[in-house]
Amino acid sequence: MISFASPSREHAASCEAIEAAALRVLRSGSYVLGSEVEQLEAELARATGSPFAIGVSSGTDALVCALHALQIGDGHEVIVPAFGFVAAPEAVIRVGARPVFVDLEPITLGPAPKAISNALSPRTRAVIVMHLFGQSVDLEPIRQAAGDAAIIEDAAQGIGTLHGGRQVGTLAELGTLSFFPAKSLGAAGDAGAVLTSSADLAARVRMARCHGAERAYRWEAPGGNYRLDALQAAILRVKLAAFPQRIQRRKQIGQRLAAVARSHGVEPLVGTPACEPTFAPFALRLKNRDPIAALMRERGIDVRTQYPLTLAACPAFRAHARGAYPEADRATRELLSLPCHAELTDAEVDQLHSALEEALTRG
Repeated sequence: MISFASPSREHAASCEAIEAAALRVLRSGSYVLGSEVEQLEAELARATGSPFAIGVSSGTDALVCALHALQIGDGHEVIVPAFGFVAAPEAVIRVGARPVFVDLEPITLGPAPKAISNALSPRTRAVIVMHLFGQSVDLEPIRQAAGDAAIIEDAAQGIGTLHGGRQVGTLAELGTLSFFPAKSLGAAGDAGAVLTSSADLAARVRMARCHGAERAYRWEAPGGNYRLDALQAAILRVKLAAFPQRIQRRKQIGQRLAAVARSHGVEPLVGTPACEPTFAPFALRLKNRDPIAALMRERGIDVRTQYPLTLAACPAFRAHARGAYPEADRATRELLSLPCHAELTDAEVDQLHSALEEALTRG
């Protein structure tokens, strides 16, 4: 079976450097924050073009810290797309606010500007935009629709993805990244980061990750324990150095699969013309998804249906649903994700190509 992701292969490619970095941390006696995290933050800021990068404990916690930095809490509302990963509405609830779900724009799967306008209320404080499947959402119409509400980019699936030549996650007031092991840039456990161009917001994120403390035993604002471990930071520093080569390999595989799809009249999810996608993962919209997925699994391909339910339909969030979300519902029925990672061998890419060709021909 061709795996959807392969963290073990990624580790094997840089094992000596990764293990040396881990041993360096273990011998240092400094295991939480510290110089390794500070160096990763500086390197991540340079790599993304963000003035500030703040390392935190996960991509989900990055969203929580971003919301805290904007001083969002009880009585506030945050607009969230009705389709995507659970972290966004979960983070909103964790800070005491209410998620307000909106339907999607069908090309990029971002929140539809008209739906945002209709969802605004005096309690609205922010809009969370998810850059899904390694593509980008155009923020300009969202800014116009959002009024005075802040925009938070959830770029957990978007590191390396460019929109208009800029890294997603750096296009709004705050952006968040996830370094879950299966991501394009993955740690050996959970890790994340917040990106911002604002010194004030960066300071608030740093406070939020340390229980809201500006300095020891001075708790100034709500927060939590969202600190990044030095061990994860050291491993990420090794992987960040190799990231440009790995993301180029991912793009080459994705472009090859995209050519197969287009030859059958199927448009892959690659965003708008301003987007340079990273195929994280490679995704297609298919009217007859399920039989195509079944055939590809028979051919040894680990394909996924991300996500099988809208967020508004999940039991945890049904109380926050308002009306219908037809585009989000359609996405749950039509989207199919394929492996598209840098660790695939040439033979596996050929197998993936052949399986997709056969499935689309027969489908």
